[in-house]
Amino acid sequence: MLKGDMKLSEKIKELRTQHAYSQNEMARRAGLSLRTIQRIELDETEPRGDTLIRLAGVFGLKPNELLITETAPKGNFIPLLNLSAFTFVIFPLLGFLTPLFLWVFKKDKSKAEEVAGRKLLNFQITWNLITFSVYIFGALGKIVHMANLGLPESFMLSILTMYILNFTFIFFNIILSIKNKTLFYQPAIPFLR
Repeated sequence: MLKGDMKLSEKIKELRTQHAYSQNEMARRAGLSLRTIQRIELDETEPRGDTLIRLAGVFGLKPNELLITETAPKGNFIPLLNLSAFTFVIFPLLGFLTPLFLWVFKKDKSKAEEVAGRKLLNFQITWNLITFSVYIFGALGKIVHMANLGLPESFMLSILTMYILNFTFIFFNIILSIKNKTLFYQPAIPFLR
């Protein structure tokens, strides 16, 4: 398994080793000289153009697949992270605390997971602040009998709207994360940068 932050020379050497090719065998398969392979693996030169195409072809890859510096995360952590936000249905703060717990343990494993977690957590913090504001205004309106703030219908409609909004965003972003697309959690105050 290649790491996304490897140098090109390291990737080529790792791929050669994974395929159990000697440098001579790799040179023969790529139609390059042994010295060229040695210089590439020692990071004395960087393959470009035809050389890069030939090297990628040896491993059944496209040239840009060798050049990618950050690989997309493998596995299902980002969809799971988004799915964990559904715990807001049990108690609003759980929609933030559950993903936070998962994210803290995985955020250093991949840049994509770290960014996805930040987006989700910023949205959940923002959602919780707005939802608790609705609860406070609803209770305050009922206590001091302020105009229509305390009407049970408007209070319940506001809370229901907030829950539907959060549910929709989480569901939509689970689908995006399964397809390895960029997550969309807006509006969100960027508490975590």
